[in-house]
Amino acid sequence: MKLYKSFLLVAAFVGLFTSCSDESYWDAYDTQEETTYSIAQPSNSFKLKATDTLTQVVVTFQRNKNNTTDTIPLSIKANSGIISVAQDYTVFESGKYTSDLVINIDNDNIVMGYNYQAVIEFLVDSVKFFEHNYSLTGNNKYTLTFIKDYTWVPVGNVQYTEGLVSTFYGVQNLTYSVPAEQAAENHGYIRLIDPYGKAWPYNPNFSAVDNQKHYMTFNCEDPEGVYMDGIHNSGIEMSDGELRFMSMAYYYMQGGNSFEDVKAAGFCGTLSDDLVITFPAGAMLISEANYNGGAWYQSNKTGEFAVDLSTANLLE
Repeated sequence: MKLYKSFLLVAAFVGLFTSCSDESYWDAYDTQEETTYSIAQPSNSFKLKATDTLTQVVVTFQRNKNNTTDTIPLSIKANSGIISVAQDYTVFESGKYTSDLVINIDNDNIVMGYNYQAVIEFLVDSVKFFEHNYSLTGNNKYTLTFIKDYTWVPVGNVQYTEGLVSTFYGVQNLTYSVPAEQAAENHGYIRLIDPYGKAWPYNPNFSAVDNQKHYMTFNCEDPEGVYMDGIHNSGIEMSDGELRFMSMAYYYMQGGNSFEDVKAAGFCGTLSDDLVITFPAGAMLISEANYNGGAWYQSNKTGEFAVDLSTANLLE
């Protein structure tokens, strides 16, 4: 009797599979194609001249099926507020295999010499990907990089009185010789080359972050309103990440204040008639990348920071 029951159980299962096959259910499942998504081009990189304009970059997404309208969530990260997108998703219209996303760039506020980057990826851990039969294929990450810069001309060495790291760590300010360059297109821009490299007497106490050159750039177009243009990486670290520098004037301008207001508030430096750049005490900022979330602290507390350009062969 038990053998007979077992036989009936097996027969029932056989019947079940047979009926599914007769209705073409399994055949339909085996041939069902997933909707797959990818990014047509994995990256764009632009090296711009000072006179070039970059306001938009278009990223194209693609899929293998076009019978539905789909909204696909994205992860979008950028290292500057001048890079923006209107939404954190892309929409595939019914009948379309591709979808475009526009990256907007505030060209007027590009800082010369700064390496900008944006990374866009499909947000694969979102509910959207689990609810629907979506998957990825090919390129699923897009990276945009760009830099705009002047043509820099060597003008010899200048005398640099370091007052940023010294007042932060409480050591003596030192004056030493550093090579400098001047912008061919705008003579009001001066930059120091590796001011915290081997020329700096305290350099052996720090570790190098990389093998690249690091610059410190000054906007001296208005001799009464000089400021350090941008955030400048030093290329060195102690124990809490790379040291970075910024002038308070630049900090407040990035916060939406006008140059005129920042200058009137006394945050700018000056370029004297004898070609020496100085800043008010406390009008410079310093940060360690990994200390307190990269928070900024006042430096040049003694007001001794100075760049003496009188020894340089400045452009006329």
